[in-house]
Amino acid sequence: MPMTLSKYLVALLGHVQVKWQQQPRTILIVKKPNDPQTEKALVEMATWLKERYPNVNILVEPEIAQQFQKELPFVHALEEHQQQQEYARLVDYAITLGGDGTMLHLSSLFPKAAPPVVSFSMGTLGFLMSFQFKNYTKILSEMMRGECMVMLRRRLFCSLHQQNGSRITLDGKEVGDRQVMNEVVLHRGRYPHLTAINCYVDNQYLTECVADGLIVSTPTGSTAYSLSAGGPIVHPSVQSLTLTPICPRSLSFRTVILPPSAAIQLKVVKIVIRDMTFQE
Repeated sequence: MPMTLSKYLVALLGHVQVKWQQQPRTILIVKKPNDPQTEKALVEMATWLKERYPNVNILVEPEIAQQFQKELPFVHALEEHQQQQEYARLVDYAITLGGDGTMLHLSSLFPKAAPPVVSFSMGTLGFLMSFQFKNYTKILSEMMRGECMVMLRRRLFCSLHQQNGSRITLDGKEVGDRQVMNEVVLHRGRYPHLTAINCYVDNQYLTECVADGLIVSTPTGSTAYSLSAGGPIVHPSVQSLTLTPICPRSLSFRTVILPPSAAIQLKVVKIVIRDMTFQE
């Protein structure tokens, strides 16, 4: 990545200043699908970027490139360049036009390292949206000059295994490791009774949770499913993970706040695993 970060600022504030070694050359724009408002915004923003910075390469998702090939003939489809694992090396920074769902979709495009993201609120929910679209020329000009602060947000690394340690398969395919931005949810699915889940932290037994399910959330995800289940709102700069039960049987089981380095292991007991659902 052509960006230098201050470790001191990271530790102190969870923020870093963008300092480009050279002006950004490749920008990815991701928009909310099937939405006339964001379609209009995309055309306006991409046209302005190309006029203001002629040497910039603008990338969009393949279906968007095809849809707007007449209005935006200068944009390129993301898949034409690299495999998904190479996106972070290719893209200098990304822009989202939409709501929180658009941001989560963008996160899924970068399974490992991710570039800085400038998010414009144009959706129903905007917990993760920092800017209003009407200010895009000012915000993007500052970003191109390296005058923006970036808030660092943690993601969760998750893997799924059978009781014997082998990988869980779905439709005959092994379920790979995931990095998720909001939360990992272990839920009873179609099973009509409460689920018993043994919880371990750093290989130490914590408790048994008897509930409809369990949510492991990042600070970013604290305003999502965890909040609906009674969990706290956690500032993104607070380095932590939260463990929140969904409709627990015991009144004494409340959200547990853990350090960000905690290795959390959830083991389902007394239930057929195929009836469980996994959500990211």
